[in-house]
Amino acid sequence: MNDQPRNESAANFERTYVIAFAIGAAILSILPSLYALLAAPPGAKYLGFQFNTDDHMVYSAWMRQAMDGHLLMDNRFAVDSQPGLTIHIYFFVLGLLAKLTGIPLAAAIGKMAFSALFVVLIHRLIQKTVTNVYTRKLALAIVVVGGGLGFLVWENFGRVFTTSGPFQSLFTAMGVPGLPNDVWQPEGFVLPSLLTNGLFMVSLCLIVFIFLSFLEAKNSWKPVLPGALAFAALMNIHSYDVLIIAFAMIAFLGMQITRRAISKEWVIRALVIASGAIPPALWFVHVLKQDAVFQARAATPTYSANFKVLLLGYALMIAMAALSLFQSRLKADKRVLTGAAIGAILILLLFATAPAPGFEGYAMGMPAWLLIYVATVACCCLLAQDRPAANLVVAWALTGLIAPYFPSLFERKLTMGLSVPWAILAAAGLSAVALNRERSKRNLITVLTILCVAGTSLRWFFREIELIKLNVSNTTVHPVYLTRDVQSILAYLNDHHASEQKTIVVAMPGVPQPVPDSQPVTFREPVLPDLNPILSGFAGVYTYAGHWSETPDYGNRRNESMAIFLDRTPQEERQAILEKIKPAYIVTPAPNTFPQIADLSGLGEVVVQGNQFQLIKVR
Repeated sequence: MNDQPRNESAANFERTYVIAFAIGAAILSILPSLYALLAAPPGAKYLGFQFNTDDHMVYSAWMRQAMDGHLLMDNRFAVDSQPGLTIHIYFFVLGLLAKLTGIPLAAAIGKMAFSALFVVLIHRLIQKTVTNVYTRKLALAIVVVGGGLGFLVWENFGRVFTTSGPFQSLFTAMGVPGLPNDVWQPEGFVLPSLLTNGLFMVSLCLIVFIFLSFLEAKNSWKPVLPGALAFAALMNIHSYDVLIIAFAMIAFLGMQITRRAISKEWVIRALVIASGAIPPALWFVHVLKQDAVFQARAATPTYSANFKVLLLGYALMIAMAALSLFQSRLKADKRVLTGAAIGAILILLLFATAPAPGFEGYAMGMPAWLLIYVATVACCCLLAQDRPAANLVVAWALTGLIAPYFPSLFERKLTMGLSVPWAILAAAGLSAVALNRERSKRNLITVLTILCVAGTSLRWFFREIELIKLNVSNTTVHPVYLTRDVQSILAYLNDHHASEQKTIVVAMPGVPQPVPDSQPVTFREPVLPDLNPILSGFAGVYTYAGHWSETPDYGNRRNESMAIFLDRTPQEERQAILEKIKPAYIVTPAPNTFPQIADLSGLGEVVVQGNQFQLIKVR
């Protein structure tokens, strides 16, 4: 008689818990920005970003083009001829919003909205995976804040150890060549993603929504159209993630076949959902064939980190996930025991055969990767259970460990959201240990565990604050605040160049300022900031050497740009470079501010004169 009111009360409490988490995630995503606005020096303007600033300027350049009404966009970090065929729905929509709010605020709004939406969506997946309310609440908490062992060896800059300590020595003895990826790779974790990048959050939302659509298509056509549209959106805005879903769903299909819990109708509906990715994929292929600049960008290698580096980023959650097997099914089911053994052997094999430090390339060729993938799918099938959502989470977690080693130029990007399934499994493992204990002991175990897995997330948050205080991005050459000079230059360029014209601007590449004898290595505000990406991002102009990946032959073009500004460069060489680039404007340090910098004011009319920089309109 009293069960229904009690169940309704528990459901209402859980709903309130989720809403509070969603609001908290949204607020947390912009707290560093709010701090930056309050702490801004007199006359300075907050750029809006302090982690991977150059990447955010690529997104800003797309938003800037959308502000001018362009659905078809080109690469503003390359001066080469381009057909201008790129479509990016997410940044096009944000660009329309930016016409009212400005680019930084539009990006912050997008990040807030999708951080909150992600919490709601992932809770839906957790509900389908876990029956116990305690475990569901725990899973949501670990999903949002979960990380690995990076907090033990934390450094604000770079990816390698620059200091010594007991944990650095231990990791080095294990052959780990650098910092765990939870220190420097935000897309693999939720809280770092919501702190740094709205693109990652909207991609995570789409991934989870698509997985939900696959599950709900078991008995109905209703989720098929929304799922297909989400797949199309994901293919457009973050195409690499489609592979992550494909790897997981193949394993999931095998698991459902193993349990004899698949139907022809379900497979057909799933295929229709997947077909949503076809139109944007065909457009992607068309752009790749037509646009040489896009080809060069796509050919930029982004190799995955050593497997030891990756594993340490998820080691805590993987260890917790294993507890659920040992506490329940492993003891009673030889099939599960075999699957667990295969999974453990695969992880140990990948750990033992990880390439030596300094290796840059594919960790394995395609035949080896396919062999390991087949073994991973077999492991998933042996671990299959009757609950489809649980099978999907296991498939996502296990295939996610090897996805970043799929031999492709973009393989590092295939870590997107890898912490999410492992966090859900970790909650199930902890629940198996703590759920039946005395309430006070259970609460203590829960709090201590969450604090432990949240260690890296806390370090991410405080790094954001530290970078703001230092006025330097983690890139070391980009500032957090724009000076009055830079604001004036951006205002002039926005007022005096037409969006339909190709206005090329050259600025001096950045010069970092390391703190002497700092341990670990730390940087202050750049000696000279690299304004090239900022000019493309906020003014929509073309820069010759703006981004390490977006600019074809970036290394040589950066050297040529630097040569323009150095006093020791022969005039003939400088003139030849300028003839090659044909810039409309040059941003140069003001005369006599740096002894090694040439006075370039004779190249044209100084249209913006500042104390630090001047803008020259080239004759």
